[in-house]
Amino acid sequence: GYDKLVQFCRVSAADYDVSLAWMDTICIDKQSTSELDESIRSMYRWYAGSSICIIFLANTTSLVDLPHDRWFTRGWTLQELLAPPRFKFYAKSWTTLTPIDILNDKPSRSMWNVNPSHIHNILAEVTGISFTEMQHFIPGAQSGDFSRRMTWAAKRTTTRGEDRAYSLMGIFSVTFPIAYGEGVERAFFRLIEQILHSHRNVLDILNWAG
Repeated sequence: GYDKLVQFCRVSAADYDVSLAWMDTICIDKQSTSELDESIRSMYRWYAGSSICIIFLANTTSLVDLPHDRWFTRGWTLQELLAPPRFKFYAKSWTTLTPIDILNDKPSRSMWNVNPSHIHNILAEVTGISFTEMQHFIPGAQSGDFSRRMTWAAKRTTTRGEDRAYSLMGIFSVTFPIAYGEGVERAFFRLIEQILHSHRNVLDILNWAG
C-alpha cells in the first residue's frame, strides 16, 4: 500500500540517488486496456533499461527466510531476476539482506572470475537458474534454451491464468496483444506461435511439449 510506495521512493533516492522510479503495482492504470497492454508488452524492456531493480520481499526478514518467500513463486517476478543489470533485495522491514555497500545482489559479468556468494547460491537453488545463466541471460529462444527457460517458469503462478503466458513475452523476446478472457491455453498457443515465427526452434518446443 501507501507505506510500500513511500519506502520504495525513500530507498531509491537515499541508497541509489535515483530521481525517477517506476513501481509495477502503482504505475500501471489497469482500468485502461491500452495502457495495460503497452505496459505488459514493454515491462521486460523497462526492467532491462533500469539502473537498479529494488525487490521487496514481504515475507523475508533474513537470508534464512529468502528461499521461502512467495516472491519466488510468482510468474511476473521471473523477469525481475533476469532483465535488470542490477537488483537489490530488501526485507519486509526495508533493510537490505546483504551489506548496502554491495550495490548488486545479482550475479554480474564483472563477477565471472569470482566465486558465487552465499546469496547467489541460494538464488540458484531456489530458482533453478545457475550463476552463469543469470550472469549472461539473453532474451529469446536460442537453440536448446526454450525447454530450460520453460522449466524456470513451470512452478510459478499468476492470479490470472493468461498471465502465465504474458509474463514470458520478454523472456522469449516476443510480443503479442493481451486478451484477458481468452484462457491460459489460448494465451500459451499464441506465445508459442510468436516464438516459432521469431526463432523457429521447433524441435526444442516439441521436446518441451512432449
